[in-house]
Amino acid sequence: MKFLLMILTATAAALWTAPPAAAAAAHTCQTETPVIGVPTKGGPAYGGMQYPRMVGLGPKEVALTFDDGPDPKTTRRILDILDRHCVKATFFMVGIYAERHPEIVREVAARGHTIGTHTWSHPNNLRPFSATQAQREIRRGFAAVEAALSRAPEEDRNRLAPFFRFPGLNDSKSLIEWLGQRNVATFSCEFGADDWKSISSAQVRIRAIRNIASVGRGILILHDTKPRTAEMLSDFIMAMRQQGYSFVQMVPEPGGREMAAGAQDPLIGPVRRADAASVLLGTIIEPSLEPPAPLR
Repeated sequence: MKFLLMILTATAAALWTAPPAAAAAAHTCQTETPVIGVPTKGGPAYGGMQYPRMVGLGPKEVALTFDDGPDPKTTRRILDILDRHCVKATFFMVGIYAERHPEIVREVAARGHTIGTHTWSHPNNLRPFSATQAQREIRRGFAAVEAALSRAPEEDRNRLAPFFRFPGLNDSKSLIEWLGQRNVATFSCEFGADDWKSISSAQVRIRAIRNIASVGRGILILHDTKPRTAEMLSDFIMAMRQQGYSFVQMVPEPGGREMAAGAQDPLIGPVRRADAASVLLGTIIEPSLEPPAPLR
């Protein structure tokens, strides 16, 4: 089984090719961020904070994730820092911002990062919504990101993964099952850093390091909408590496995108030029970006 996982991960790495935009910076990186192929068939839910299942990271391996963007003030700062330290991450994007800033969506993809979605308008809690309303929020989020990537090269369009994260981590069993029927995986985390709170960048870094040490491996949730996150990110990466940690990029297992696109009533299309006009338009709901409860 371990040998099979090694083969699958290697295959995922081969398919997840380095993008042209990253090629210019590649000479400064002695090694690329290792990738781990994450199974998405049937829509597993990952993240030990909420679920029994964790992504198969090794000891002292951390997967960086960023929520709530793209943000024109801070996302590019974060991308530059990640480039400088040769780290790839996963960005869970809000559809309304992907529609407003499609060029940043394309830049995230061109720099080689994985893209997941985070609903259309980021309501803090989908649980009070009717099934139809909640499903529309999720569907419009995928459609907006897919439309933003419609003019991107094929390898960049492939960065959109069948990955979803609930706003505020407020999931529901019925919606997880609905996502699973479409072969879309749900992602929580093992630890947060409270960067959504009004605390200093130093406190964000301290909490991130402390919380990671308490678990030892897993998914870290951060927000690319917060200047304090950008301010602490470089020091955080260096401190983690000094303590023997490494960063790993999550990508879908080979065939994951195609499996999701081939589902009945899919949320994500095949890797082709999406029709930007296919995004469902309607009343714009201003998103709420603060989770109702603190993350560890």
